[in-house]
Amino acid sequence: MTKHTAKGFEMLKHFLFLILIILTANSLAFEGEYLFDNPTYTDVQLSPDGKIMAVKAEVEEKFVIIFIDTKQNKPVNIVSLAGSQEVGDFGWVNNERVVMTIKYRKPWVKELSSYGELFAINYDGSQSEMIYGYQSGEQQVGSNIKKKKSIRGWANIIDMLPEDKEHILISSTPWSASRDKLSTVYKLNTYSGKLVKKIAKAPISYASFVTDETGEVVIATGRDEDNNQQVFIRRGEEWQKLSQSGFGSSFIPLTVTKSGNELYVLDRYQQDKTGLFTFNLDDLSFKHIYTNKNVDITNVSRTIDKRNIYAIRVDDGRPAYVLIEQELDEAKIFRLLTQSFPGKKLDITSHTEDGSKYVVRVSSDTDPGAFYLYDSNKNQLGLIFKYYPKIDERKLQTMEPITFTSSDDYNVHGFFTQAVGNNTTNPLVILVHGGPHARDYWGFSAQVQYLAQNGFSVLQVNFRGSTGYGEAFKEAGHEQWGGNIQRDIYESYLWAVKNKKVDENNVCIMGASFGGYSAIQSAVKYPDVYRCSVANAGVYDLPHLFNEGDVKDLSFGESYLSMTLGTDEEKMKLFSPNYHADKIKAALFLAHGEKDVRAPYEHVVRLRKSLDRIDKPYEWFVLEKETHGFHDPVNQSAYMKKVVHFLKSHLTMN
Repeated sequence: MTKHTAKGFEMLKHFLFLILIILTANSLAFEGEYLFDNPTYTDVQLSPDGKIMAVKAEVEEKFVIIFIDTKQNKPVNIVSLAGSQEVGDFGWVNNERVVMTIKYRKPWVKELSSYGELFAINYDGSQSEMIYGYQSGEQQVGSNIKKKKSIRGWANIIDMLPEDKEHILISSTPWSASRDKLSTVYKLNTYSGKLVKKIAKAPISYASFVTDETGEVVIATGRDEDNNQQVFIRRGEEWQKLSQSGFGSSFIPLTVTKSGNELYVLDRYQQDKTGLFTFNLDDLSFKHIYTNKNVDITNVSRTIDKRNIYAIRVDDGRPAYVLIEQELDEAKIFRLLTQSFPGKKLDITSHTEDGSKYVVRVSSDTDPGAFYLYDSNKNQLGLIFKYYPKIDERKLQTMEPITFTSSDDYNVHGFFTQAVGNNTTNPLVILVHGGPHARDYWGFSAQVQYLAQNGFSVLQVNFRGSTGYGEAFKEAGHEQWGGNIQRDIYESYLWAVKNKKVDENNVCIMGASFGGYSAIQSAVKYPDVYRCSVANAGVYDLPHLFNEGDVKDLSFGESYLSMTLGTDEEKMKLFSPNYHADKIKAALFLAHGEKDVRAPYEHVVRLRKSLDRIDKPYEWFVLEKETHGFHDPVNQSAYMKKVVHFLKSHLTMN
């Protein structure tokens, strides 16, 4: 199952080479193509006793785990899974053992795949074991009785059970196209791979579970066929279903409080924005803790054992943090770290049991991400790994939060990144996010930086329908994909012109997924505004979403599509670029992956046929092995190079 690089010269030589890249990073010339590399380092976690550091890294185009002796600061083992298997997410079970998800790199598709398997191994390479999945079953010699069960399902780790040095708690969901089969909660032995105890059966599809400080399941949430969230509390061996009126529209249970009878939850209970509450498990009452007046809570920082929370993050422009449970050691350390990295995003990824050492991940708009080691006894902080060692951060452009008022009085937020040279006559690219129920955040973006380095200012807008700004703002985008949403995007361009960020009529629009749809639909709706459109992985025939794609395969897929698009087919066709190709004046660049199941390839084929019928020219960039968006760094780089050439041929450059 695994290949272990021999302890000794070869492994040490390779590891020292990776360290050398970090130490010399700032002396490297800035090369835009480095922006699309996979990150060299993506996760760093200390063992509970702090003696070993586990580092997920890309080595020879494959994700592996490097185990480092922290005292001697040298590798003791590199674990690389066999064949097409690669390391996914991982965590320490105890001081010697880690458990990880498995990813597959298949030759016919560029996006890494997963079949829900779990694999465990000791840091010295011993006792390697597939502990969950369809390949985990073993036959006893001369017998048809399996030593452990082979399961055709997806595993999700619920609780690492820090008090138990052998077992973890998982949910097991049987394979299905819709993934809506009911999951079962088990206690899983990480050494033998045996499901030693069945804990509970999920009461709802797509279930998520929360445990208390003893590892007992206390609550489950999921979605029904009408796309309504359902909440269930565990009462002994039974589930109690809560009334829909008993919670808000975004009930997300987090952890059980120290009292034992309350949960920290994120919700919109009797309000528009997502805030932090406590929810009493006995009388089902809510108590408000914190809500930001402008934005939803973005993220919650949990203790390493996942049994408590110590901070919440809000993103009203740049990220800001509010401390919770300030007496916790992690809260105190987190406060110190925010002072060391003001204005940056940060997360504690792990720490030792005694709290003497912490690993923290830090990033910003001009910092793609780095890991630091904090020694609390010595009050010392030191860099250990950068996500992208080859990128010279001094060449990256800052991202400015912006706000404007739409013509119908919505407050619309976004970000502006000036092109290199800070010249207001630089051409503008409006880069539209996917979703539409998603949002852009302040932070590092490879696409934004690549465009800025090549002479294009970039405007990102969180149009109505985006998440993060309350329920009313998100719902304002329903049935308005081709209408008011595109008007918000257009009015962001007017903001840029008014504020002298760009000359008038020197703008292109670009995006992927919903952003790809917007790039073409905006060219239909505003034919005299955009000189060109770059669309990747877009949907261009809205009624066709009800017939093909993985959204419709979800048990609540049709309800979701009806809610967001409506049920009026004529209105959907009105908002579908495929039916209005004759209105497009902008130059077009169409990109797609043939293996896309979110926005099936058929969408761009239909648009192409419509364009061909009217002899409308376009550039075509279709990749056979890509899915929804481009995942191979080589393909991403090739795509962006062609995009920049296309933009330069249609916009006026300085």
